[in-house]
Amino acid sequence: MTQEWTSAMSFSSFAPPSGARDEAAAAIDLREDVEAIAMRWQAFSSRGALAGWASEESLRQAGVPGYGPLINRVVEIHGLMGSIGEQLALARAAELDAQRHRLGAAIVDPQQAAVLEHSRRMAVRALCEMSTHFVLGAAHGLANLVLRTVLCHSAAACEVNQAKRLKKAQGFPPGTDLKDAWLTFSPTGDVWSTLLPAVAATSGLTSLQDLVARLRLLQTDPRFVALEQRRGMDYHRHRPQSLDHTSPRAGLWSYDAVHKVSTMRMPGAAADAERDEEIVHRISADALECLSTALTDLEPLLGHSLRDCHLSWTPVDA
Repeated sequence: MTQEWTSAMSFSSFAPPSGARDEAAAAIDLREDVEAIAMRWQAFSSRGALAGWASEESLRQAGVPGYGPLINRVVEIHGLMGSIGEQLALARAAELDAQRHRLGAAIVDPQQAAVLEHSRRMAVRALCEMSTHFVLGAAHGLANLVLRTVLCHSAAACEVNQAKRLKKAQGFPPGTDLKDAWLTFSPTGDVWSTLLPAVAATSGLTSLQDLVARLRLLQTDPRFVALEQRRGMDYHRHRPQSLDHTSPRAGLWSYDAVHKVSTMRMPGAAADAERDEEIVHRISADALECLSTALTDLEPLLGHSLRDCHLSWTPVDA
């Protein structure tokens, strides 16, 4: 007896099938709150130069010595905010397309239903992974943004730069492309969970302590943890294939040590237990909301922290 199944597939566009778009468009969640946050953060990058010039005056009046690098730091911070905002916007766009594919599955030609179901599953997962790619990039950028805001305080900067694990960062000079100056943000990173909270406390500024505490909440958020775990499997281990196959992870051969018996089996084509696009989409959507909420909460804390360090900050109008 033979078994037939779709074993390989390729398609030329992630766009939903023709005819599905109009009907699906009315049903998707446009995540307008996420869009608003993404647009706000992007707009901050247009204010970096003005913030640098305004900071020169406030730093001079406060009597801060050697303040030149701090001017470049505040410009860098505004630029990072713009970059993070763009990544959030791209993550939203990919997740919206994933929604369109999910909703379009019910309105296709029945004769092509099987093939279109395979392509739908593959596309939904790919679009969700694309979304999480940008969410993770934004989260890494956000953590490094918080770090650079902490470095605006001289005592805190001294503590950070004395840490042996961060010596290769060479003081995190503003605008650097040095790889070691851009730290990885993950649920287990102790720079964010231990070092930075201690450094913020050293500064004596409540604003910096609140800023780091909110980043810490993002680090431990179950939605971010789930995203990091899924990304670890998809990027570094065996990413589940969307189609059925006869290459089970457990293999074909097994050995019973008690009875000293080896066994071979021939499996039928089956789905990978980890391929479920609905689960992947849920992780993606949760991570998008998790990050956008963090950006909303962190924005005023960034402003308070920079002002307390005698640097310029002007909120973006809604």
